[in-house]
Amino acid sequence: MVKIETQDLPDSEVALSFEVEDARVERAIDAAYRRVANRVNIAGFRRGKAPRPLVERVVGKESLLQEALDHLLPEVYVEALRETNLPVLTAPEFEVESVEPLRAKATVVVRPPVELGDYRAIHRDPPDVSVAPEEVDSVLQQLREHHAEWIPVERLAEMGDLVAIDVVGSADGESLFKQEDVEYVLRADSTAPAPGFADQIVGMSAGETRSFDLDAPADAEDRPAGKSITFQVSLRDVKAKELPELDDYFATTVGSYGNLQELSARLEEQLRERAEQAARLALQEQVLDEAIASTTLTIPKRLLDQETQNLRDRLLRDLDSRSLTIEQYQRIRRVSNADLDAELRTNADRSLKRRFTLESIAAREGLEFSDQEISAEIRDSLQADRADERTIERAVQRPEIRDRVRTAMIDREALRWLVDHATNPASAAPAESAADATQGDTS
Repeated sequence: MVKIETQDLPDSEVALSFEVEDARVERAIDAAYRRVANRVNIAGFRRGKAPRPLVERVVGKESLLQEALDHLLPEVYVEALRETNLPVLTAPEFEVESVEPLRAKATVVVRPPVELGDYRAIHRDPPDVSVAPEEVDSVLQQLREHHAEWIPVERLAEMGDLVAIDVVGSADGESLFKQEDVEYVLRADSTAPAPGFADQIVGMSAGETRSFDLDAPADAEDRPAGKSITFQVSLRDVKAKELPELDDYFATTVGSYGNLQELSARLEEQLRERAEQAARLALQEQVLDEAIASTTLTIPKRLLDQETQNLRDRLLRDLDSRSLTIEQYQRIRRVSNADLDAELRTNADRSLKRRFTLESIAAREGLEFSDQEISAEIRDSLQADRADERTIERAVQRPEIRDRVRTAMIDREALRWLVDHATNPASAAPAESAADATQGDTS
């Protein structure tokens, strides 16, 4: 039997104090002895066979007790959660107050109080989306560029041409690189291998060799940054880009279109769909920002620390999947450690405020999902990823997955409700009644 007491602390923290009976503590120490005995080498005994008094002398009683507490305290904490039904949001911080009898406490963060603002008074005009003919023409031009052909020409190289070159680079008499038959598109804004390189190729003819000096970019990683590089370039050949004619035949080559008019109509439809989606997302952010701004809510420091670390861990996993280090990422973005930490903390704060605001609105408006709907959402998501039935059923039964999916569904539905309410004047409640309804909300 475990005696449990709770104490509310500042910053939405709660201390769970518990006292564990001596017999259970002794069983935990005995289990710790068996684990430790299987890990340590003691002369004259096989692993796991040394008597407990000898193991205690070798590793120390305090170490053995700590081993026991490392397993016992989390067990008792889980039991205390089941009994108190506290909605904890952070991992516990344990503190042992006494050993005989064993008294300890676990400090956790619970959901902070949320006082909703007058979110029912938020109003926005529905997005008015249109597609200009110039936008369709721009996409058609991009399609022509994509289907262009490079045609050999016998003339001097010009901007926009594709050239084949042999190039050697050196600095301070030391060879940096040597490449042969490299294809290079001459673009005025290109900074590879150095700013101004394309300008030096313009005007060359096939068979010509030219030498010139250029400064390497200040942020170059594979060559001496900021130093002068001597290039020797030999031009092999020149090709010019030939765009296809914009006609009915071209339309048939880019898809199942009968003529150019059909292609243009489909492009206009796609552009409108994208514009509507972008406008919808922008509207969602505007409405949500206003709802959050009107909400009285302070994120507990420990919870903010935890969410910031979660975002950092997620970023590291994403970078690792792209074979990038955090240092490379910071160099690419030109952000310092302090800048990145501040950015992650700001994003964590917004993420948590978004979550608590939407959860509170969902609770106020009665937006909830049944167990069957949550199971169906999990199944649909995993089936879309082609998971096998056994994996799906295991996921459906896991409480942490169900909680995560339920939270995502409620957030999505609450955000949909907010936008629909904001863009539908007929559903907007009078500001006075809405304000009255939201006074003192701690849901």
